[in-house]
Amino acid sequence: MSSMSARNSGASFFQQLGATTRGAIQQPDYWLLTIILIMVMFGTVMVFSSSFAIGVREEGGDGYYFLTRHLVYLIIGLAGMLIAMSIDYHVWRKVALPALLAIMAVLAAMVIFPSIAPEVWGASRWIQIGPVNVQPSEFAKLALVLYLASWLSSKGMRIREFNYGLIPFAILMGTLVGLVMLQPDLGTSLLLTGIGLSMFLVAGANLLHLGLVTTVGGAAFLMLALTASYRRDRILVFLNPDADLRNLGWQLAQAKLAIGSGGLFGVGLGASYQKFAWLPAAHHDAIFAVIAEELGLMGAGFVLMLFIMLAWRGYRVAMRAPDSFGSLAAVGIVTWMIFQAAINIGGITTTIPFTGIPIPFISYGGSSLVVSLVAIGILLNISRQMVDPVSVKVRSNLRGVSSRARKRPAKTAEPPGREQQPQESPGRATGWPERPKPEPVTARSSRAEQARATGEAPAGKAPASGGTFGRGRKAPPRTRGRR
Repeated sequence: MSSMSARNSGASFFQQLGATTRGAIQQPDYWLLTIILIMVMFGTVMVFSSSFAIGVREEGGDGYYFLTRHLVYLIIGLAGMLIAMSIDYHVWRKVALPALLAIMAVLAAMVIFPSIAPEVWGASRWIQIGPVNVQPSEFAKLALVLYLASWLSSKGMRIREFNYGLIPFAILMGTLVGLVMLQPDLGTSLLLTGIGLSMFLVAGANLLHLGLVTTVGGAAFLMLALTASYRRDRILVFLNPDADLRNLGWQLAQAKLAIGSGGLFGVGLGASYQKFAWLPAAHHDAIFAVIAEELGLMGAGFVLMLFIMLAWRGYRVAMRAPDSFGSLAAVGIVTWMIFQAAINIGGITTTIPFTGIPIPFISYGGSSLVVSLVAIGILLNISRQMVDPVSVKVRSNLRGVSSRARKRPAKTAEPPGREQQPQESPGRATGWPERPKPEPVTARSSRAEQARATGEAPAGKAPASGGTFGRGRKAPPRTRGRR
């Protein structure tokens, strides 16, 4: 009977949970959806503008080569976004760990067997599947966000413990970032580290532990950057961009010329000079320089404003998510998009050392565009289940009141025949001041004082009327008239 009742209670719990979830489904955040659609439309226009000359020069005179492929990736990504937006985001919690392990296995195979990942631009980051090149590190970003959200939300505040929180987190991040660094891919490694640290911080990590892992990770990153010759050269070029204009400094110098020649309103859409033969990867890594040249400071500011609005709406979804898993997943996705855009824009403007990483939704790139749109679909599904912070606080307070009421001991009735013991007065139990007792009547007391002490009325005055309820009231005044 007990097992049957337990099964019934469990079934009723899941039925109530399903009913609650179905009732909580609402419309997605249309502001967020509009921002993403504006980004992909703007990105499509800029990809065509920046890649037309490259297609004519390198793809047999087909200026629409990159636009056609970009539209195919865009359609796949938008379909994935709509599907992810319609699926309850809690489903991804079950597949997060298998997906992350599978991607880490693929990354390890790419390092062990370099033949499966042909070298492109000095790095082995892509696996060719038919006519399509797939970049597994892009899928690693989404898998890391979902798994960290699941793991951190399940551990609660125990992540503040050194052995239970910091050590597993450091092992996971070190393994994944190390596999990506061996490809080598410095930009994606830096991005994965930023995503993991931001989610670990939001989940309630110990600041001392966070500072420790940041210091150790920064030292390891600096050591790897200085030991590899090409990474060291990039840092030297960042410190002195004019030292190697014919090799590593060429792209940054041409990007500066493009940005500087744009002025306030740009030279006009499609009228860029640098994209024809001087600016490498104009449709991918350096597309922000083409935007600044053709649309000027206004166009570059428009891109920055879109990402600021994405951060505003995305973190708003994170704060109003119905559970900690949804909050952490939203934080990871939004931080991923904002941090990736900051790395690209900072590198092309020589604000930070340059790394080959695209701008989400704007740069050309199949794997990046598809995975980013699927991640936004998950974020939109979280927005469909947002709750009001005021109602959540009221419900939590009510739960606290009900729990205290359940813990309060019930009053037991006295058995018949037993007389109740006299209880102490509340004043003695709680220390409240008691009513002062009347002073004893002495011989020196006046007649009025004796009368007040004994309750008798003084001579020549009428007694107080009203009986018990009129105690202390004065007698009504006597009307004077003729005798």
